[in-house]
Amino acid sequence: MKYTVIRRIPFAHSNDCVTVMKEAASYEEAMKYKVAGEMLESEDSSSKIQILINTDDAFDFTRKPLLLTDEAQTKKAS
Repeated sequence: MKYTVIRRIPFAHSNDCVTVMKEAASYEEAMKYKVAGEMLESEDSSSKIQILINTDDAFDFTRKPLLLTDEAQTKKAS
């Protein structure tokens, strides 16, 4: 499945401007690109970084269980 990381800039009286930033082969890789893009944006920026998936792959994405890593499983909720 392919994940597309985009930057969406909303306009007041028009359609949004969408720019493709990066494509990723895994969800984890797409999250890394999304976080990196958000870190590069200024705090007063109105743009949003989003991850898109193909609608044909959406059913497979929702049926695949999210597995926790060893680090997340050992931490207790505070």
